Amino acid sequence: MAEPEAPFLLTLPDSDRLHFRNLALIRPQVPTERQLELIENLARNLSSPRLLTLISRTPHWLVHAPVLHALAGNESTPESIRRDLEMAVSLFDLMREMERAPDHEKDERADAVKAIYQDLPGELKPIVKQLAKQLARPVNSTGSTMEMPPLPTENADWEALTALPSTRGSVGETYRASKKDRAATAEATLVQEDLQQALMDEEAEVRAAALRNPALSEELLLTCIPGCATVDLFEDIYVEARWYFKESIREALAGAPYCPEAMGKKISGTRHLVQLLERGERTRRQLHRIVSLFTQLEESEYQYLTFWAKRQAPSMLRVIKIFFDRLQRRRTNQASGLSPAQSEGRWVSLEERFFMANQATQPDQIIAALRDPDPQVFKVALENPGLTPRELLAVIPHLDAIRVERLAANRMWNAYPSIREALLHNVHLSEETALDLVRSLAGPPRVMLELLRDQRIPHLSVKKLAQDLLRQAYEEMSIPQRIVALRASGGELMRHLPLETLKDEDTLRMLVADRQLDPTILLRLARNKQTPRNILELIASHPALMAHPAVMTELLLNPKTPREASTRIWGLLSESEQKQLQRSPHLPTSLRAMG
Repeated sequence: MAEPEAPFLLTLPDSDRLHFRNLALIRPQVPTERQLELIENLARNLSSPRLLTLISRTPHWLVHAPVLHALAGNESTPESIRRDLEMAVSLFDLMREMERAPDHEKDERADAVKAIYQDLPGELKPIVKQLAKQLARPVNSTGSTMEMPPLPTENADWEALTALPSTRGSVGETYRASKKDRAATAEATLVQEDLQQALMDEEAEVRAAALRNPALSEELLLTCIPGCATVDLFEDIYVEARWYFKESIREALAGAPYCPEAMGKKISGTRHLVQLLERGERTRRQLHRIVSLFTQLEESEYQYLTFWAKRQAPSMLRVIKIFFDRLQRRRTNQASGLSPAQSEGRWVSLEERFFMANQATQPDQIIAALRDPDPQVFKVALENPGLTPRELLAVIPHLDAIRVERLAANRMWNAYPSIREALLHNVHLSEETALDLVRSLAGPPRVMLELLRDQRIPHLSVKKLAQDLLRQAYEEMSIPQRIVALRASGGELMRHLPLETLKDEDTLRMLVADRQLDPTILLRLARNKQTPRNILELIASHPALMAHPAVMTELLLNPKTPREASTRIWGLLSESEQKQLQRSPHLPTSLRAMG
């Protein structure tokens, strides 16, 4: 099969491009058990809406219940698709609960099942019928089952298959958070879409918080820079050492339409100088050109030029130092009353950096040694007696593959759980090392939840192991401990362990009975189509309901909410709120008829 080509691939990070090629290779054939396991893991852990849309538009994958459940439980799945899949999930839950329901409720639940099936999109009905046939014990031989579409061909229109669905008819949020709240969210969020929106925010405080977020990746910045119209963001990215030495970031900054002219000029000048030095030709004309470029070189570009020379042309280091010293002398002579010791940008030799890495006592000096471009300086800094976990935690997100593996193998620092936990969130950590670190941290649900929450981790096996350990820890808890874990995670535990948490009615009943319960947990329970009907009825009578219209909305859009509770909540809404809900295609038929 030829490698698929699609323009949207250029907007995806490298890991997602690899996942797309795997999906494109598997799609035209009947998947094996191992391939289904891969698709299920991707449907559960991917953060790319376009790839999740591709999975949702492949019917012969959705007829396998684990894939459908994983896709419906992934919050990165486009909302309209996710709500349709959740309706299918709720239909099967209602069918299972109908067998255990009292006689006086069976008719109502049967009507609810029929109504949900009628509201399903046409492309989902054959899938639901096929799954129902697999689950049913006695199969009626005279029943007619809608046929599944044939297997897709290799020559697919990938742009159309991955195009995001229209958001028309969905009930959206119109509330805009304050600047302080947006800054707090930008600094802590792990959702790439939210982080991208924060980088484009008009407030400098919000953009600065987004740049401090450890989840900010090179791929996301490369996506944001071309369309960014804020000059201050270019300056903030340029002065950050985390991105300053990245060749791809520098090229994106210089080529962006709204890049400041001075910045684009100095980056382009350095690039031209490096190209001339790489050619190795030394004609008289080229030497004049090199000297001219060195003369025009800005002081801030000498760090990058030195970094390049140490890796590509060590013999040029002395030449670079000569021109740098010349620049410093010229500036010293021009500055009246300013001594050379007070001038900025003093050249630091490799020997001085080694000495600083070994003898420094100030945290900023130690951090500078740990982030030195030369890996040998990093190795020396690890042996510094003044080094503490605090400095290591500050630099771990920025370490490359060589340094992160060296730190993971260091016996002294590997003994700190906080160091091991931070290493797991570094995208350059190898799969084997990451699995060993996850096993060593088995126990606290918080650590496993943060691993599952981090979309930058490229290894699906690491997330699968974290989910298995989280499931094992939850099953060993008592009911009070489970309530504490659910409240501490803000209900996010339900997303990663839906079967264990949502089928545990005793724990959920005690959780919802708390009058001071976090509304976020109520919202998650009200939205999830696997929440038992009894729990939805308890939520409908919770005192916090009236203060949070979002919870009321999700209860009304959930087809499993009991009819009496839905009718009561519907009567509490204003006429404008009812009209807004009626625009949603996921509103149950019974409530739409009332409107």
